[in-house]
Amino acid sequence: MRKVIFAILISTLFFSCKKDKNTATPNFNYNYANLKVGKYVIYNVDSITFNDFTGTVDTSKFQIKEVLASNYTDLEGDNAFKIIRYKKDIDSLTWVLTDVWDCKITTRTYEKVVENVRYIKMIFPIRLNQTWNGNSKNNLGNLTYEFTSVHQPEVIGGNALDSVSTVLQNDNINLVQEEYAEEKFAANIGLVYKKNISKIRSDLSSPWSGYDVTMTLLTYGNN
Repeated sequence: MRKVIFAILISTLFFSCKKDKNTATPNFNYNYANLKVGKYVIYNVDSITFNDFTGTVDTSKFQIKEVLASNYTDLEGDNAFKIIRYKKDIDSLTWVLTDVWDCKITTRTYEKVVENVRYIKMIFPIRLNQTWNGNSKNNLGNLTYEFTSVHQPEVIGGNALDSVSTVLQNDNINLVQEEYAEEKFAANIGLVYKKNISKIRSDLSSPWSGYDVTMTLLTYGNN
């Protein structure tokens, strides 16, 4: 009887170990945020400003550099990162410090603090058509974000990227108002594209007021 029980125990352990070995570790796609100290990304920025008072449209081009300068433990006990942001004119060699932001990854979210406002930029794992409230950590009101494309190859800013996921953040366009926001994240890089349009006019014959800003990946690396 003891031999039978022993054989059953050995058999159970064997199949249990075999099952554990064959169980794949889930991929939560955290590499789409790619939070590593020393990482930097440089973007080309095209900015269009619409002035309804003068009826003019002003355009400008410049560059933004975001550097993950350090990490720290935040008030919620999570590992967070400081983002140092710099700006320079296209024909200049001098980067000027403009902002210090924060970001972090939790088990389910990628959060970014922009001008003291926390946004849920992505949720994990990345799934097509999955939605969430990007403003759930602030008081700006519910705003539904959605993965409209996932894990697709794209060429952005002349960079051939193997795997890009797109987040549609806002899409409210009519004849007198345009509110549109979209971000693209690439595996092992992070944010590679950002489009933000906010325009309004009182009627069809009036000039627009607002802006249209596009950030496009130029280059990236590690310091």
